[in-house]
Amino acid sequence: MISYVSGSSGFIGKNLTERLDTFVSIPHAKLSTIKLETFDCFYFLSAYGNMPGHTVTDDSMVLKANIEDLICILNQVDFGHIKSFVFLSTSSVKLKVQTMYSRTKKAAEEILLSFAEKYEAPVCIIRPLTVTGVGDQPGHLIPTLIRSCLEGEAMNFVPQPTHDFVNVEDVVEGILSLSKNRARGIFELGTGISHTNKQVLDIVEGVTGKKANVNIVPSLRPYDNEEWVSTNFKARSWGWMPKITLEQSIKGMVEVYKNEHS
Repeated sequence: MISYVSGSSGFIGKNLTERLDTFVSIPHAKLSTIKLETFDCFYFLSAYGNMPGHTVTDDSMVLKANIEDLICILNQVDFGHIKSFVFLSTSSVKLKVQTMYSRTKKAAEEILLSFAEKYEAPVCIIRPLTVTGVGDQPGHLIPTLIRSCLEGEAMNFVPQPTHDFVNVEDVVEGILSLSKNRARGIFELGTGISHTNKQVLDIVEGVTGKKANVNIVPSLRPYDNEEWVSTNFKARSWGWMPKITLEQSIKGMVEVYKNEHS
């Protein structure tokens, strides 16, 4: 049988679909109207409101993508005859400062937990930490730092916030492992190791051999903090472990950038 994937054009989605033998991709616009056939696994990766360029003031888009589209799909699922339903949430649901995006993802989690409890269904909610690696969004911290070092691009920079950086390949391994084992519940995919933005800057400068063109500012995002790190290691009981270090991720990203811009 087939697997369905929504959000297949995203960073994680592209890497996941490369690992699937057969799948049907569902575009955002079709999630509310598609008629599902019998399937093994559903990977709900689509979302709205967390990327540079997303109009986060457009509440209707955030609500539709993060809650309404999910409900449209859930209403068609025969939970007694599927292997796994994987929902990609966000680690930001645990932060002290919440956004429309994180609150709607948390609401989606509660809806999914209700279905899981009612039908004893293999619903797997995954909260990835800060996902990076080759193909990361250009506007994210590490790609911007790489351009700043190699091209001299000026950027505003806040040294103190921390992140738990996990490579996208490790995240995909976690998704597939949890899905294969029909894991139920909420799982974080992170390393448990926090890096400050300043530590990331030091690694990028060390790998490139050049200084970044940064302008130190007091704040960029209201929800950034110094405690953003995984504390839920349940996925490891299913055989998953992150293998790629942050420095290895950055080295791979720098190498690809140089090859593409040589």
